[in-house]
Amino acid sequence: MRVGCHIQISGGLRKAVERAVERGCQTMQVFVSNPRGWKQSDMLPADIDDFREGCREAGLDPVFVHTIYLINVASPEETVWERSLHALLMNMEAAARLGSAAVVTHLGSHGGAGEDEGIRRVVKAVREALRRGPAGVPLLLETTAGSGNSVGHRFEQLGAIVRAFPGEERLGICLDTCHVFAAGYEVRTQKGLRATLRELDREVGLDRLRLVHANDSKGDLGSQVDRHEHIGEGRIGMEGFSILVRNPVLRRLPWILET
Repeated sequence: MRVGCHIQISGGLRKAVERAVERGCQTMQVFVSNPRGWKQSDMLPADIDDFREGCREAGLDPVFVHTIYLINVASPEETVWERSLHALLMNMEAAARLGSAAVVTHLGSHGGAGEDEGIRRVVKAVREALRRGPAGVPLLLETTAGSGNSVGHRFEQLGAIVRAFPGEERLGICLDTCHVFAAGYEVRTQKGLRATLRELDREVGLDRLRLVHANDSKGDLGSQVDRHEHIGEGRIGMEGFSILVRNPVLRRLPWILET
């Protein structure tokens, strides 16, 4: 089990490595551009080399890239969908240059067009991303909390997407503890966590689970409130996280703290 944080890259890529080392990270996650804007930041070759060398020296592995918040590949609006796909591809290209293990992305909202249509749009985008993106960069679909017609808060939704790509090793899932809890999946008890992972295995497959985003939740179980809290200070609580960290399925994965 390797543990790290989401690290800001303000001040440059090498500065992100320094911050990760200061915090005792074994792994880390970064944005490669402003997460609230569409503009892709330029990365100079020297900065990329410096980042990769710094990660090697510090033993930071694996490194993940998180896409911008604006991405909505479930959108029924063609302009939004096309722009989202372009941003996803740009993040995959950046991840390849940085030597990242995978790109993590939210899927977005179907905007009232219906769950089936949202899933269809996501599948189309994922297919294009895997076809046109760098061959060596996996794509991890992050679980969501369930607010605002979001796609990805139910395991059966993720399963429908994943089943469209049988045998595709580059497609996986990132489990966010806050999001699944807010979506209604119990993780605070041994019995509840076992049931949650059984359902995930049945609908998606535990072999697709590649990363944990470790966040406590401001909202209650099933609240659909997407608000992270510091570990031990939210509704999952320290006792819940003591159960999560001891689970053998989750312990084999890298953990990224985002609060």
